[in-house]
Amino acid sequence: MENQMIRSIFYSEFHPTAGPKIVFQVPEEIISAEEFHLMHIYVIPKKQLRNRTITLNFGGHRILGCPVYIEGPQYERNALIFNCCFVFDSSKDSSKYEKIVRKLSGYLTTLEVQHNFLSSEKKNEKLPAIMNAILNDLNKFGVCEIYIDPSTSLHLQREESVRDLVDVNDHDVPIMINKPSEGFENLDVAAKQVMRFIDGKRFVMVIALDADMDLKIVKHVVRLLV
Repeated sequence: MENQMIRSIFYSEFHPTAGPKIVFQVPEEIISAEEFHLMHIYVIPKKQLRNRTITLNFGGHRILGCPVYIEGPQYERNALIFNCCFVFDSSKDSSKYEKIVRKLSGYLTTLEVQHNFLSSEKKNEKLPAIMNAILNDLNKFGVCEIYIDPSTSLHLQREESVRDLVDVNDHDVPIMINKPSEGFENLDVAAKQVMRFIDGKRFVMVIALDADMDLKIVKHVVRLLV
């Protein structure tokens, strides 16, 4: 699997007085304020380009985003304009992430329309942690499922993320060869959760049920551990 394919994720908005700006970025300073100033017209573009995937090569980076305009009288200037972008090395092929970026923009739009998730400073402070989880899980597993609250979750999966990995079926029984203590503390939270239920008896489907995890996540973890 391609490690660290995504270098950074940043969330940018058109501020009513300051103009286009990066609000959150994980990790920080991959895209500097100076760089963003030079390219912001492509990240927060004209209204005609809303809800379209845009790819920008700039300063050794390939930036993939999908700008969104949410109109309403509750916003200053009657619109919330934002773009949540993925950053790659300029030499990388980002095409397999285009659907992810569009889907993430859709999730964020729904969260804003239904819960004011982006426009509320109290609520949007959760965004950096969500972005960090997306970056880490997509880089490690090619898939992520994140719960915003007990009733709201987002699921993202990279295209072709399993082509080079072994097939894992619902009724396969994974067997632990190494002791869980060997490197266990360095594993992702999802991997740790799955490993707790690998006992040489449980099917993959049963592990997903017992661990209370999405079956696709469990399969990706098992592929990674094989």
